[in-house]
Amino acid sequence: MSETILETSKRVYRLLAEDEACKGFAEHVDKLISKLESNNITVSIIGQFKRGKSSLSNAILEDEILPVGIIPITSAVTQVVYGEKSAEVHFKNGTVEAIDFDQLSTFISEQENADNKLGVESVILKTPAEFLKDGLVYVDTPGVGSYHKNNTEVAYEYMKESDAVIFLLSVDSPINQIEIDFLYNTRDFAGKFYFAVNKTDTVGAEDLESYMGYCKKVLRELMNTDDINLFAVSAKTGTGIEELKEAILTDCQKKAREILESSTEKKLKDIISGTLRQLDFYWKAMNLPYEELDEKFEAISETIEDIKEKSREFEAIFEIHLNEMKMRLSAKVYELFGMEYHYTIKQLPMGMITMDKAEYLKQVDDLCEDLMSTLNRILLYREENAYTVVRRINAINRLTRSLRRIRDGLCQE
Repeated sequence: MSETILETSKRVYRLLAEDEACKGFAEHVDKLISKLESNNITVSIIGQFKRGKSSLSNAILEDEILPVGIIPITSAVTQVVYGEKSAEVHFKNGTVEAIDFDQLSTFISEQENADNKLGVESVILKTPAEFLKDGLVYVDTPGVGSYHKNNTEVAYEYMKESDAVIFLLSVDSPINQIEIDFLYNTRDFAGKFYFAVNKTDTVGAEDLESYMGYCKKVLRELMNTDDINLFAVSAKTGTGIEELKEAILTDCQKKAREILESSTEKKLKDIISGTLRQLDFYWKAMNLPYEELDEKFEAISETIEDIKEKSREFEAIFEIHLNEMKMRLSAKVYELFGMEYHYTIKQLPMGMITMDKAEYLKQVDDLCEDLMSTLNRILLYREENAYTVVRRINAINRLTRSLRRIRDGLCQE
């Protein structure tokens, strides 16, 4: 009997968790496993800048909770889940701040948070929308193709988290190359697509029919299938909204497992490909001349000493500073060695202090010592024991071969 995608994911997790150079990727796989086991679907609305994503989201949720405007509004991912109405901002350094809804634009609008200078990771909203009551997570993403490069990067990154996608088009513009490129990338991650054409209230019936026919033809070619779910909608008048919602909810009830398994298989393939690229960088780093490795280890040592020195200057908010140091160390390792060094960033309510300074300084020292020890170990830096070197090389070769076999068996169509 063939292996299920859940079984394959668990097998990949075990392979990656056993190798220190791949533990960050193992955590990504673990999240896929948790999602499969919970059976909850993430539906993201994505598309080009100014197609009306936030307006349509408000119409779908039957609640004016997302700010809209004539300038780029969404500069950060906004997740909406079922619950008593509330809003909180999650920052990249782990800080979590509860806010009022009238403060949202401060954190997610391009005008007030240009290029995400506030370091927002995501905004999580709760609302008692009927559409969300069975555990569906709804996500409003930044639009691609605007002047603001950060928005496009965030949208591209978050599409990897989506299980199902509402891909939004608009009657005021033909499908363009930006949308085509984005769609090509998105189809490698999502398990289900719903295509919606917005602003249909601005054209006559004949023009709309012509445009919908054109869209369906283009989308069939782009998606390489005749099974295109295309909806004519208007966020302004509410036309077509119920039909779109009904299609999504029906699929989430009857085809949830199918959607999740398809989405997970695509994501798992991407994670394995990323791991193989990491192992390639790893090989290159291992084979650097000693002089160059010496320079890189000296550079990481200087960063560590600077971190230790700065840690003694802080008087409070130690947990947040520890998260920021993790982020800095991870970025430095990537800069020097081309490898992702994963740290878990602890989520913290704004202003929370859960340790005294002595404990904090000890954790900083442990963090830095652990990094240097791990880098020495996985890069075999100045390792003179031939048996240790051979064992490491054989382990990496076995891992690489196993991952390639699994990847090549995924998403076979």
